Amino acid sequence: MKKILIIDDDEIFRKTVNDSLTNAGYLIVEAKDGEEGLLVTEKEKPDLILLDLMMPNMGGMNFLKVLQKEGTENKIPILISSNFTSPNPVEEGIALGIRGYIIKSDESLETITTAINSIIGK
Repeated sequence: MKKILIIDDDEIFRKTVNDSLTNAGYLIVEAKDGEEGLLVTEKEKPDLILLDLMMPNMGGMNFLKVLQKEGTENKIPILISSNFTSPNPVEEGIALGIRGYIIKSDESLETITTAINSIIGK
């Protein structure tokens, strides 16, 4: 079973996505910010990371920069899910090795599941 790490400070979003991806056949682990995400990434070795950008302690871009320094960003596919709609974070994320960028919305659960299926399968 493929393992997905959800890094997001929004507990309701994490729970909703966790339930949806669990129903889709994935094993889910969670972190509430980038700092915790680094620890969980090291311990759990996820097959994919679903990452928010705006979080306390360590945001998504700083998380990506740490992974890039460690050389981890090319080993684990990263999909950003955020409320940001401007092109700047998308371009910066692509430069840091992300595989996709999803704007959070009412339809984002299906979009997230479809994107994950296309990146890592089941």
